[in-house]
Amino acid sequence: MEKAMQFCSLHHCVLVFLILTFTTAPVSALEVCPTRAKLHHPVTLSCKHQCSGLLQWSLRDYRDVVQARCDQTSCWSEKGFSISHDQYLKGDLSLTITAADYSQRNVYACECEDSDFSYVRLVIETVFSPVQMESGEDLKLHVSVPEPVEVIYKSSGSADEVICRVTGRSLQCKDKYRDRTSLTYPELTLRHMEPRDSGSYTIRDTKNEEDIQIYAVSVEAVFSQVQMKFGEDLKLHVSVPEPVEVIYKSSGSADEVICRVNNLSLQCKDKYRDRTSLTYPELTLRHMEPRDSGRYTIRDTKNEEDIQIYAVSVEAVFSQVQMKFGEDLKLHVSVPEPVEVIYKSSGSADEVICRVNNLSLQCKDKYRDRTSLTYPELTLRHMEPRDSGRYTIRDTKNEEDIQIYAVSVEDKPGFPVWGIVLIVLSLLCCAGLGIYLLLRYLLREQAILKRRLGQVDQLVQQAVGGTEENIDEAEMSVDQLKQQYINTEYSDKVKLFCNEKRKQLQQHRERLRREELERRQQHVEQLVQQAEEGTKENIREAKESLDQLKQQYENTEYSDKVSVFCRAKRKQLMNRRLLQVEQLVQQAEEGKEENIREVEQQIERLEQQYSKYLVRVSSFCSARRKHLNWYRVQHSNDEHLMTEREELNKRLLYVNQLVQQAEGGTQQNIREAEKELDQLEQQYKNKDYSEQIKFLCRVKRIELKQYSGQPSNEQHLMCGDGELQRQQERVEQFVQQAKDGKIETIREAKVEIDHLEQMQYLNTKNVVPVTPFSMLKRAELYWYRLLNSDEEQIMTEKIEMKKKLEKVMDGLQKLRGGAERKQKIPTSTEVDEVQKHLIEFKKWCEKTEGQINDLIEHRGGAV
Repeated sequence: MEKAMQFCSLHHCVLVFLILTFTTAPVSALEVCPTRAKLHHPVTLSCKHQCSGLLQWSLRDYRDVVQARCDQTSCWSEKGFSISHDQYLKGDLSLTITAADYSQRNVYACECEDSDFSYVRLVIETVFSPVQMESGEDLKLHVSVPEPVEVIYKSSGSADEVICRVTGRSLQCKDKYRDRTSLTYPELTLRHMEPRDSGSYTIRDTKNEEDIQIYAVSVEAVFSQVQMKFGEDLKLHVSVPEPVEVIYKSSGSADEVICRVNNLSLQCKDKYRDRTSLTYPELTLRHMEPRDSGRYTIRDTKNEEDIQIYAVSVEAVFSQVQMKFGEDLKLHVSVPEPVEVIYKSSGSADEVICRVNNLSLQCKDKYRDRTSLTYPELTLRHMEPRDSGRYTIRDTKNEEDIQIYAVSVEDKPGFPVWGIVLIVLSLLCCAGLGIYLLLRYLLREQAILKRRLGQVDQLVQQAVGGTEENIDEAEMSVDQLKQQYINTEYSDKVKLFCNEKRKQLQQHRERLRREELERRQQHVEQLVQQAEEGTKENIREAKESLDQLKQQYENTEYSDKVSVFCRAKRKQLMNRRLLQVEQLVQQAEEGKEENIREVEQQIERLEQQYSKYLVRVSSFCSARRKHLNWYRVQHSNDEHLMTEREELNKRLLYVNQLVQQAEGGTQQNIREAEKELDQLEQQYKNKDYSEQIKFLCRVKRIELKQYSGQPSNEQHLMCGDGELQRQQERVEQFVQQAKDGKIETIREAKVEIDHLEQMQYLNTKNVVPVTPFSMLKRAELYWYRLLNSDEEQIMTEKIEMKKKLEKVMDGLQKLRGGAERKQKIPTSTEVDEVQKHLIEFKKWCEKTEGQINDLIEHRGGAV
């Protein structure tokens, strides 16, 4: 009876065996230790253990992506990583990243043989950048990580606000920022910054939930120093759309709002009304005097921000006066306020010689007979050398100097008048001739300079709309012009002109280079898109174009931007090829020899095309060849392979039974099971499916440790991050719904499994094989179909199984009943008949076991 029940539960044993065989590989339940690094700085991932075998550093979730390996003879590492063989021998297995960047953020596993020692997550520290800028300037924000990012703005006293999102090269901003922002990857520009835009701007990686860079921005009002002469006009810019106030503050006085501008409407205080006018966006304050000196602030009243500040200084008019002996001095006293005329000679103190109040003149006695007032002109007659000095017109009400006359009077001539006249006439003739010749020379030089400036300006204007050759020609002409006038009286004017033209040429050159770079990138992008679905020739052409682009811009200001672009395109080409090959491998799972040979040719081409990425591509191709070989084994009609497959299934079943017997058994049972595991692993170590056998043995050893009470730090984990985990839970729900065995629910569950596998390709940086989780779920679906399906083939198998089982049970019952009635041992004929039914049932179970194994290996591939 016990023997019969053992065979009756064989299909259950097969399912248990498959589940144990194809679950995900166990990994160490270790804590992930974060290691922080500064951007573009070296960082060490720590791992200190003794390792006498093969040490491997790889990504925790994608073990085929290997960064470094060490054994007792040597070490190897990928570009950008380094590891010390001497330190490895001493037990220091640490891995150094030479220049950490955002593409290297991940969880790294330090693994010796089959044991994980540590997990280290690389985190890039947030970059903090203080930015000081003036109102009206543009803010440049770098969004150079490949993941989607958010731009978060926070002003003083307000909450965080997401103002923009960047996904790839797509920019989406809130309405109030849309017209002010633009993206020239990897640079996001926020134009026309104003003081109200001050605050922190955070670039946040939304996928990894990390702050990449924080800009602390302070926008200050524009400060302008203005020096003016008495009587000149002051120009104030009021170009912001909001209502503004013009606030005046003089030394020692409080702020005073003198004018308000609302759109195109101007309102000023009475004392300024006749002096002001508005030609938008310029407000003019006419006839400035020294008393108008002070600070003029343009304030945005809506946002309570100072837009621009003018520090104005109005100087008194200074006049040099050369006079002959006996001539009259004319002094202007045109201000309406009372004024004083202050005289100061060399070595003496200031002396008030006259006062003018409206039209009244009062002078000291010694000046009374020499002075007269014809408003606004005061005359001091018969000037002599002793009258030389400084005469200051002072506004006594506002205590300001209005005008200063520096007067120099020549001595009385001692020469005869006719001689003086003759000399004067001669001098006048010579002076006239000299002036004529000088003017002629000056006019000629000015005409030549004007013509030269016009020629150079014309060349510059032609170059601004032309090519870089035109720019070079124009720059050469500018240099020649500057050299020609370098030591002349026109040098300052020419230098200013040349600087302005060089600036125009440089701006146009930079624009041409940016446009050329964008054209080159678009061309390369098109080649890459064509190569994704194209031939080997398309891929080669795209790679050559990428190499040429990187070499062309290697030592320019665009080198970093071009390097990032080329790296992304190369990875896109390689990942596309890997995905194409993986899809061909999946299509070859039916085991047709012509399909398998076609995929093998594609794998050889892939290795030839990406020899630069030999380690990663070689690992991928090696794994896919094992898949193809496994498909051959599972579907081959070769008698030798079929025998080998049947023998393997028996051996695995026997090992599983030994392990199960060890549960609750003696140490002898455990040692016997361990010995059988060692023999099984040794027997199949040179087979294509040795990894599956090795994995099964590892799982069984863990079970034996648990039976013996020994601690184990290994457990089965599902793969993937948050999004993949949610999709796995969804697959689990569909598989549970398929327990009824209906073909519709089973088909829906298979669709979800396919979606999970495709999602894993699209959401990881590297192409990885199908997860063991998917294989396990497909095995469950097959079992539900086998138990519950009403398909004709399955029903026939179930009926056949039931008939065979009934024959066995009937035979066994007859034997037992005969033994009870006759009190004797059943005859050999009766026993042989029951054993015959048992053998037939056993063959049916073995056949079913093989079909299940074929389906699982066919659907999932090797682990």
